[in-house]
Amino acid sequence: MTECLLNIDLGELPDEDERLYAFAQVANIACGAHAGDDASMRRALELCARHGTRACAHPSYEDREGFGRRALDVAPDLLRGQVASQCARLARLAREQRVPVVFVKPHGALYHAANASPALARALVAGVVEALGSGITLIAPPTGALRDAAIDAGLPHAREAFADRGTRSDGSLIPRGQPGAVLTDAARVRENAVRLATQGDIDTLCVHGDTPGAVELAREVRSTLDALALPIQALGDGALRFSLPDTVERRAAREVLKALPGVVDAVVTEQHACVYFDPSAPPEEPRLALARLLNAPMAPAVRTLVTLRIRYDGPDLEKVAARAGLSVDDVAQLHAAREYTVRCVGFLPGFAYLGELDPRIVVPRLPTPRMRVPALAVGIAGARTGVYPFASPGGWSLIGTAMDFTAFHPDRGAVLQLGDRVRFERVG
Repeated sequence: MTECLLNIDLGELPDEDERLYAFAQVANIACGAHAGDDASMRRALELCARHGTRACAHPSYEDREGFGRRALDVAPDLLRGQVASQCARLARLAREQRVPVVFVKPHGALYHAANASPALARALVAGVVEALGSGITLIAPPTGALRDAAIDAGLPHAREAFADRGTRSDGSLIPRGQPGAVLTDAARVRENAVRLATQGDIDTLCVHGDTPGAVELAREVRSTLDALALPIQALGDGALRFSLPDTVERRAAREVLKALPGVVDAVVTEQHACVYFDPSAPPEEPRLALARLLNAPMAPAVRTLVTLRIRYDGPDLEKVAARAGLSVDDVAQLHAAREYTVRCVGFLPGFAYLGELDPRIVVPRLPTPRMRVPALAVGIAGARTGVYPFASPGGWSLIGTAMDFTAFHPDRGAVLQLGDRVRFERVG
């Protein structure tokens, strides 16, 4: 699927939570007809700038008393002028704030009335183009008069569905005021978001800023969409690999993925996560298991500090020193001065990639790997250092030997785990 954006109706309430702008990728800013004024629009634009949220004009029927959710009988020519006036008002303030308005989305009853009436849809689009130009993207339902009017006018358009609204069996929204019209349970909204985002014809999902619990609902939908947007590929029939953003805590990701039904193992590297499973029983969308890790604050993890005693006697130590323009003693001191973090575990059972190495002693991998590196040899390559747990081939420059260290236990697995801290104590 292509990326599906979260849009949120904002600038409508006096006590609006700023976190909504952090979760929204598109902020639909009330333009004064159903809600909002110059002060609220300025605040909304300022928050868009602060959080990198794209600004969207949100024009409505002129109906503050009914919050723009009542169908009004407005002639197309009059509607065109009203829409143009509202959008121009936001555009003027946006220029002052140097925030571009890149989307437009009609609000409430106007959204539905214009989508059902070609005349109203054409009038609305004409008003939008008059105020915002022909490069603006119209957010509208996947089918109907609004989409057709955008196409006829040459406007880009984004197909929308509503994460926090219930639908009838024919796919239409349950009218507000009826049971099930507004979804406030986070689990139901999350399920709705998955269903809508994966059906293939939706570009953006909406959460209403005035829905009870809107902040938590927005968090759920944004996390879900971010998870589904992670690039994924199949590795044969029994494995999937997908990219991991830097914000995801690696050990937590591995634990979450390993706990999925049907997953045999999960391997997390610096850039990716891989899940391995029985091809006859693949897990349901594994990326969704990471959703709560993407946009939810996590308590600082307590990590083990491991001290490894090391003798700096490696066969490549002098070459590393010569390349860096340092003495052998300097290299040893720089290597032992840092506290490292386990970035990933792999290559060999218990082989921990430790970073970050002091940049003064960074060296590339050997052009020709050794056929045999002795067990417990300490190597460096690029910005990483590590200890070979077993004798094996290897292409890292060897600068020392770890003393009295067992990197892997057959019954307990790797000693060093993702996120653990490691220090080297120089001996000899």
